Amino acid sequence: MIPVYSVAQIRAVEAQEISKRGEASLMKQAAAELASVAVTMLADRPGTEPAFVIGLIGPGNNGGDGLYALAQLQQQGISTLALQYADQVHADASAAYQKAGGTLTDFADGQNELLGASLIIDALYGLGYRAGSPLPSVPAQSYVLACDVPSGLDPETGVAEDNVLRADRTVTFGAMKSGLLTIDAPLVTGDISVADLEFDFSSVSPETQMVDEAAAVELLNQHRSWRDAGRHKYQRGVLGLIAGSDLYPGAAQLTAKAAVNCGIGLLRTHVPESIQPLLAVSVPESVPLDDQQIKEALSSSRRHLHGKGAKISAWAIGPGLDGRTPPTGVIAEVFASRQPAVIDASGLEVVPTGPSEQPRVLTPHSKELRMLLNRAGVKVTPDEIAQDPIRWTRWAALAYNAVVLLKGPTNYIVAPNGSSLVVTHSSPQLATAGSGDVLTGILGYLLSDGSLTGTQGLRTVPNRRIMELTACAAIIHGRLGRVTAEEGTVSASRLIDNLPKVMKHFGF
Repeated sequence: MIPVYSVAQIRAVEAQEISKRGEASLMKQAAAELASVAVTMLADRPGTEPAFVIGLIGPGNNGGDGLYALAQLQQQGISTLALQYADQVHADASAAYQKAGGTLTDFADGQNELLGASLIIDALYGLGYRAGSPLPSVPAQSYVLACDVPSGLDPETGVAEDNVLRADRTVTFGAMKSGLLTIDAPLVTGDISVADLEFDFSSVSPETQMVDEAAAVELLNQHRSWRDAGRHKYQRGVLGLIAGSDLYPGAAQLTAKAAVNCGIGLLRTHVPESIQPLLAVSVPESVPLDDQQIKEALSSSRRHLHGKGAKISAWAIGPGLDGRTPPTGVIAEVFASRQPAVIDASGLEVVPTGPSEQPRVLTPHSKELRMLLNRAGVKVTPDEIAQDPIRWTRWAALAYNAVVLLKGPTNYIVAPNGSSLVVTHSSPQLATAGSGDVLTGILGYLLSDGSLTGTQGLRTVPNRRIMELTACAAIIHGRLGRVTAEEGTVSASRLIDNLPKVMKHFGF
């Protein structure tokens, strides 16, 4: 996992590193990382030979990083041009670049060259950007690599200007900055890589941890065993789904299909009688579950929380429920159980506040988070949530004694003890009806499988593991969005169709 720090924390550590190692040494190390990523980006974009890289050079160290990187590209035989977007630029870096054979010219004199650039390196401001600072225009569809922070993005708040230089990739230095994960940032940074430059953060506690795909694979494999190949369906996870209504019959089907396409051992479904025939046709693998069977399953599970004796090992509650006609009283018994549960959509309107033995994940978007907080007596505005999402997600996690996943371009996952994880992805296409129902099916499956929770017998799944699996579900969901978007427009049904190959990518 990747630790995430505030700008103030990073500035303090950076100052220490400069005093120990020297500014020039750090700049050249940062430039080497930047140049390496530039070469990779050029290789990933065929048909742009001969390569031509333009650097947008601002004042200070960020511009210096860009100039040193351009010098290294020149030395590798790649044609470059530096466009000076400031009265002054870093003198030593400028000299090194021109010694390498590069050309430095004013932006106004060379901006027409941007049309022919294979890659544009944005080295204007970095951490030094301030709202209202001048920003250049670049041609539409430009291929952009941001040096540390995209210009026009506030690195502390994550708020971006309308004319921000949107990057296809960002190389950020020292550590991941919290402002690269919030509000507008995930929509303008592109893929982020961290060049740690061997900064020493041993005396600083990160604000949170970011989970990426590599970390997700490690987390998913944490409790897997070669013996899993010999399991039967009851040992591969049994998910109880309480969902659907006459008003919203499709949501239950989407969640059920998602769980089945993830590879669940057995899906038990508690849905209104009117939509049982629909579910039987669309998801024939599902097995109906009535009130009496739920009580029997809960009774069995009190003796065997996980393993072959447990008739249901996890629950998914909420997709498509009609808040005006809530499900039968048996749902209260499920909330009183000790099987892990993911609760979404209208299920959030009925989940109780306060202490609970049930390990839960609540999965609201920002509007639903506000509703949850209001139910708990905490008044908050949408703007307040947007400005400080981790804070308000922590309030909800504490009020409901649950892990809370706040959905959005950045997913914030917070436990009742205040610990947190974040997952970010560049899949805006996931903002489509039914996408959340698919996520519920994915997470329901992960929580149901004992080889993933690492929990057997009468032990409950600890909140830390609930958080980790929730982050993994968000990672899977994000990749699912990207894979589906590569093929065309995105809908929940198309997400579900792609689930088997995405799950295979993660080792299922």
